[in-house]
Amino acid sequence: MSTPTLKPTRNIVVTGVSSGIGKAICKTLIEKGFHVFGSVRKPEHAQDLIEAFPGMFEPMIFDVCNREAIAAEGKRVTAMVGSDGIEALVNNAGLAVFGPIELLDDASFDHIMNVNVTGTRSVTNAFLPALRLGRDTFGKARIINVSSLSGIFNTPMNGGYCISKHAMESLGEIYRRELLPENIDVVSIRSGPIATEIWRKNIEETIPFSDTDYKNMAVKSHKIMQYAKKSALPPSVIAETVLDILEGRKKRVSYHCGQGRNIARIFASSLMPRRLADRLIVNALNKPPKGTS
Repeated sequence: MSTPTLKPTRNIVVTGVSSGIGKAICKTLIEKGFHVFGSVRKPEHAQDLIEAFPGMFEPMIFDVCNREAIAAEGKRVTAMVGSDGIEALVNNAGLAVFGPIELLDDASFDHIMNVNVTGTRSVTNAFLPALRLGRDTFGKARIINVSSLSGIFNTPMNGGYCISKHAMESLGEIYRRELLPENIDVVSIRSGPIATEIWRKNIEETIPFSDTDYKNMAVKSHKIMQYAKKSALPPSVIAETVLDILEGRKKRVSYHCGQGRNIARIFASSLMPRRLADRLIVNALNKPPKGTS
């Protein structure tokens, strides 16, 4: 009687899984039979996932700004998965900071770039050895970057985030072209507003920068974010998109999700003159709010 051949484990690495999109991705993939390695900054942040999915979820403890910790976890996970490798890496960890680029303090600007750009590169490099093993096992491996429509569409008062996401898009495209001969694909998910903690952190009762030269833009941008929050999509939308990419139901290099995707495409299009785009955006944001002189 022959011994049945065991199927390789479909291992996935996901960053930033303590809440929101990352947590939704974890749950969706685990429920479909994937084994998920998820990053959190503190062990207690992963406790509910450990308890909910025993044996299917393995926490990784690191801050995406800590290269040494990332490298150490990359080596640990690579050793754990063995010859199966990892089938995919989902770069999800990220943050947003509101404010005009002139007045955004240096520490905040540096931090958003470190998390959204440098962190993405550090994580990708740390897990490429395991991705190469996964490619050998499954014939192909994937890197999925959870980006934003802000990666193709620049908006005032959101400059730090836009710059970081544009850089993330460029980073992903470079990786895709450099890794193409190795059959490791890189895909970008560009979402509009998603119902996560990012709203609580960026929409406060007091409007920041409302006492500066950017008052009109600050007030209008704040109102737009409040409106967007009401129509934000659930994180499960991104999780399902990730699943569709992994299962081969989606094959493009980028996907646009959520409110504002059509507007972003129009304004990002090379067919729209840049000066016209400038005027339309600034006119919409720089008019004094009703009831003010």
